Amino acid sequence: MKNLAIITITFLLVQCEPVVPQQSTSNKKIVFDNFDYEGFIGNVKIVPVEGGQIKELENQIVSLNESDQLFLSFDLLTDQFENLSAKIYHCNKDWNKSVLRDMEFLTQINNFRITDFDYSVNTVVPYINYRFDIPKPYLSGNYIIAVFRRANPDDLILTRKFMVVDNKASIDHTVRVSTTINMREENHQIEFGVSYGNLQVNAPAQDISPVILQNHNWNTAIRNIRPTLIRTNEGFVEYRHLDLTTNFSGWNEFRFADLRTLNVAGRNVGRITNTGSKINAPLKLDGSRGGLTYTQNFQDINGNYIIQNTDPGESNLNADYAQVTFSLKSEPINGDVFVIGRFNNWRLNDDNRMKYSDNNGLGRYETTLELKQGYYEYLYLVKSDDHPPYYYEGSHFQAENEYEILVYYRKPGNVNDELIGYKRFRSIER
Repeated sequence: MKNLAIITITFLLVQCEPVVPQQSTSNKKIVFDNFDYEGFIGNVKIVPVEGGQIKELENQIVSLNESDQLFLSFDLLTDQFENLSAKIYHCNKDWNKSVLRDMEFLTQINNFRITDFDYSVNTVVPYINYRFDIPKPYLSGNYIIAVFRRANPDDLILTRKFMVVDNKASIDHTVRVSTTINMREENHQIEFGVSYGNLQVNAPAQDISPVILQNHNWNTAIRNIRPTLIRTNEGFVEYRHLDLTTNFSGWNEFRFADLRTLNVAGRNVGRITNTGSKINAPLKLDGSRGGLTYTQNFQDINGNYIIQNTDPGESNLNADYAQVTFSLKSEPINGDVFVIGRFNNWRLNDDNRMKYSDNNGLGRYETTLELKQGYYEYLYLVKSDDHPPYYYEGSHFQAENEYEILVYYRKPGNVNDELIGYKRFRSIER
């Protein structure tokens, strides 16, 4: 009878485990990218922390030999607690998983419990905010952090990219108008040189691999850049192409929406309505800027976003989620229209694809996204055989963008790519 009672109590305890949204692990093959595996993932952000200060607008990269580290924060849109863990994967320069074993880049067992969390307070949309200080690997390179439930790496929740740099190389750069004459009014041309010093480099064109990012958008990264000059005796490689090899469309300054308060409509927000079960925040109707002359109305943050709650007396855990509708006045075009920014990792997927509506003769593209209170910047991108991606925004060499040059190095005989150089700069230093 005693054994029967123990079995019964154990059964009841197991049955009392919270029921949370779940998917089968069979269709959760890991994606070595910024990816959400379930539909109840809220805001996810990795930011550097230095001296206890969170650097909200910095990118997901830390220095190997400095004290800064990365901090992961994410919301699950549920009121049921999840037992979550994290694991770190080392990747090569192409973001494919490397063959390195855990002990070759970590000093700890590669399975970390996420124990720091809080419930939202007085929000229309309940959520739990989880926080995790990402252990810094001791080897430079590209990494993926994966979050999963119940110590089961196959039951994935989300994955996010981050990088660790060991600054062994120095980078000099120039941003100029395109040397391709018909693109001079639209493009930025990035020219740069890499000094790698005394590193063992047998074939610089193969051993040294630079990557250029615009506004931290990996979808438009420029890779496989061939050197235009090599001086092996000086440990120097130059990349100064006279064609479109290192050109980026300048685009335009970003559009923005101020959702830091959900009590009144902020700038570029049409109205705020709270039904008690959800908050609607349609933005003001946008128009095309494709044929307009460049005008700098304000200094943007290059498509970044800030999670912030400015309602009186409120804290971050009172920050709510709203149904935010983006609307773009237009005739229908041949192609797909997306709303993009760092807040959605520049994804061109069904969530961010806009649908055409012609209600009451008011033709527009629309989509609705669930966003947490904050300040957001965005653009409209076109994917079409007939129009350029910046069809609705225009592209101007005067536009200010953020660029990053990352220099990867594979030592002869090694099977992994190290990140030996990093430089972040703006096309126009203001």
